[in-house]
Amino acid sequence: MYDEKPYDFIGFPNRSPDRAKGAGQDRLQPELLSGTLELIMHTLTPVHVGSGYTDFLKAGNQETQAALQASKRVRDGNTLRRRYLIPGSSVKGAVRSIVEAITRSCVRVVQDKYRPYLPQGYSGCVRVDQLCPACRLFGAQDYQGHLSFEDAVAPPGSLVLLGVPLLWTPARGVRGLPPRYLDRRDTAKGRKFYFHAKFAQGADARACIKTDAELPLRIHFMNLEEAELGVLLTALGLHPAYRFPIKLGGGKPVGLGTVELEAQSLKLLHGRAALQQTGRLGQASEHQGDALKQLIQRYTAKAQALIEEPALKALAEVYAKEGLNNTAPAEPY
Repeated sequence: MYDEKPYDFIGFPNRSPDRAKGAGQDRLQPELLSGTLELIMHTLTPVHVGSGYTDFLKAGNQETQAALQASKRVRDGNTLRRRYLIPGSSVKGAVRSIVEAITRSCVRVVQDKYRPYLPQGYSGCVRVDQLCPACRLFGAQDYQGHLSFEDAVAPPGSLVLLGVPLLWTPARGVRGLPPRYLDRRDTAKGRKFYFHAKFAQGADARACIKTDAELPLRIHFMNLEEAELGVLLTALGLHPAYRFPIKLGGGKPVGLGTVELEAQSLKLLHGRAALQQTGRLGQASEHQGDALKQLIQRYTAKAQALIEEPALKALAEVYAKEGLNNTAPAEPY
């Protein structure tokens, strides 16, 4: 039995979710920011996002039945080739979880039997004119989000077959959450995040994107306040004072899924910066290098209006890159 748990909780803020009306997507609003953020995703441990299928894969002289990595066919000239990828939906879900944890955002999806354990006011947003920061950015029922994540397609030769420990369903309480998920008031401690670690060896065969792969990633955004764009940049691990890798995909408890994001360029369209530079709508401004660093500094500073700094600090400690010096548990914990 592994003594320590490979996760910790980011506590809920003392105040209720910060709800307001979203900007909407019926038109581009020139006083807000729209554009594209281009990044490079560096895999620091193998990443597995399952396709939902298993098949026999050849490793050396043996064939092993393994869970397959997500993929799609990409046109290369006149030929369609299968390319392995990290779906944009997986990145989006991971980033949304971080935004929910570092802002005063609702708990969007929760079973009815667990609702009594939530702090007062933290149930999911139900009105489109009363949305928390995460729902304003990523969407909610009857409200389309302002962010679109493209698939991150891996370069050829990025697939590797690994064996990792078998995973079990998390422990359940007799009537609800298990005691270790609760504080002294029998309220949920917070949102659960797994530490970074070297992946552990085991018998569960999975096809993965290998360590040290570099995948391009594009995120499109529309009608964001500067503070909201700053929240996104912070959740991607790009805040100058709180740099950290994030985790995504399957196998997080056994060390899979650690990626580090590096900003390459920021293209702004119809936003304040574009208007200031060109004086015209319909013009795009692209920022790289030092100019990009200055904008990241500016927007993350603005994000202080939405971010709960104790939660951000706690998350940065859980997601500290130094965790990669440790090995994930290979046994039950």
